[in-house]
Amino acid sequence: MIKSPYNLVELDAKALLYYKDITAVFGLRAKLAATPNDELKPVMNYLHANLREILLGKPDRLEFHAALLEPMIDGAKAQYRAHNPVITLAGVQLTPAKMTVYINNWAKDSIKAIFNYDTDKTTSFTRRDNGAVAYRHAKRLAISACPYCNAQFTFTIRNKRIKTRPEFDHFLNKGRYPYLALSFYNLIPSCSLCNSGGLKGQKPFSITTHLHPFIDNIEGLYEFRTNIGAVDFLVNGDDFSLTLQPCLGVSRTARSRAEKSISVFAIEDRYSFHKDYAGEILTKAYVYNNSTIEALFTSFDIGGHNLFASPAEIKELIMGNFLHPDRFHKRILSKLTKDIAEEFGLTI
Repeated sequence: MIKSPYNLVELDAKALLYYKDITAVFGLRAKLAATPNDELKPVMNYLHANLREILLGKPDRLEFHAALLEPMIDGAKAQYRAHNPVITLAGVQLTPAKMTVYINNWAKDSIKAIFNYDTDKTTSFTRRDNGAVAYRHAKRLAISACPYCNAQFTFTIRNKRIKTRPEFDHFLNKGRYPYLALSFYNLIPSCSLCNSGGLKGQKPFSITTHLHPFIDNIEGLYEFRTNIGAVDFLVNGDDFSLTLQPCLGVSRTARSRAEKSISVFAIEDRYSFHKDYAGEILTKAYVYNNSTIEALFTSFDIGGHNLFASPAEIKELIMGNFLHPDRFHKRILSKLTKDIAEEFGLTI
């Protein structure tokens, strides 16, 4: 779990570009205004009046609107049932249980038709203009490693030979909250595994229970550790376990949110397959300690001009990865590299 490389001001600027793009392409205000005058009309009026924040609002505001909208939608469904005590399809009267399913789908589909993330193959966010809208959004975010696992690349490439981009996970489930399907802060670029039904799937998320990659940072909350001495590993050949451990001084609330995110995305299970990589980092950190790095840095000073900008640049070159959290989004396994290097004394 790594944080987005952007601060909130930068994210809001990207959100505004996204908002202009989405509203121009999909005509959401006009669609909301043109909805039928039926039981859902108050819901549509609310979405129309609050559309800007529905699309641009930070996660806490999205949850605020969801808390207001859900009772309104439930009320609309109750009115629909009262106005239609009998529903017949293909000449067959629906049972009460099937009526509930029918009415739930009526409400959900009416909203999905407007906040059209993937409802159809031609006009949705994922398919419109051959996927151009989604690709523009992914390119603006420019996150090359999945923020949930930091173990899979999420490059955005679109040319004549190849098309690939990250999937967009809906932090707040789009099935339950279809009106948040196009919300900027609800679209998390992620790898296919983290966005799969086998991991996050339909599990309920909230900023009070899980870490949000645009807002939160696992740095200072949890860190990868081997809990083995360098001599035990390098000389004695002892095995080790690669684990994520809470940092000192973490509050119970923050720890719980991090734990739930780590568990949902099966981070420890998946990283157990990277023990060989962790072993390489351990070896490098032992051989190229801070004193050795400093000596290397000094040795490349030629006539007052150094080949490297700082000892930190040499450390990243030796480790073959980024060691600063601001660049974790550029390369996979970067947090693991930084944590194990720190465990054995190689600090950035």
